[in-house]
Amino acid sequence: MKKDLMRTGKKVVEKNLVMTTGGNISFRRGNVVYIKAKGTSLSSKNKKDYVSIDLKTGKCKGGIPSSEKYMHIACYKVRSDIKAVLHLHPVFSTAVANSKIKPGAVSYELVALLGSEILKAKYKPSGSHELAKEISRLIKKANAVLMPNHGLVVVGKTLKEGLKRALAVERACQTLIFSRLLGLFNFLPKKEAKRIISLYRK
Repeated sequence: MKKDLMRTGKKVVEKNLVMTTGGNISFRRGNVVYIKAKGTSLSSKNKKDYVSIDLKTGKCKGGIPSSEKYMHIACYKVRSDIKAVLHLHPVFSTAVANSKIKPGAVSYELVALLGSEILKAKYKPSGSHELAKEISRLIKKANAVLMPNHGLVVVGKTLKEGLKRALAVERACQTLIFSRLLGLFNFLPKKEAKRIISLYRK
C-alpha cells in the first residue's frame, strides 16, 4: 500500500501538480488512513514518509502526519465509498479557484472521468478544522473541490482513479482559461452531463 502511495506521489510530481513539499495524498484501509508525513516530498522513495492515523481514535503512528490531516479524515468520514484523497496544488486549477469563474462541464472527458460537478470552496486557513469542515461539506456532493488561494482536492475509490480525476480537472481548468481568452464559452448542457455520468457509473 505504501508502495502505491509512493508511485502515485512520484506521478503527481512528474505531472507538475505540486512543487517542493507541497500537496498530500492518503489512502484508507479499514479504519486506518495512511498519509504523507509533514514536510516531506511526494517524490520520496522512503516508506517512512507515510504515517498512519486511526480514524476512530485519531492516534498517529510512524511520525507526524501532514498538516492537512483534518481535511483527509473529514473526507473519509463523510464518504464511505472512497479510499483515496489527493490534495494538490495545480496551476490552472488554482487559477480558476482564485477567479470568479464558476467551473462547469467543460468536456465529455471531464464528466466521464470525474463523475460529478466541480465545486468551489470558500477560503479557509490551510491545515485548519474550518477548512476540513468546508471541504467535507462539498465532498459529500462532488469528487473534486477547488480551493481558493490553495489548490485542489479530489477523491476516488483508488489512488489511480484519484490521480486521473486530478489530471482531468487540471486539463479542464486549462481548457476553460484558454477558451475564456478566446471569447464566450459554453459548458455541456446539464442534461447531457447527467447522461454521461450515468453511462460511466454502470
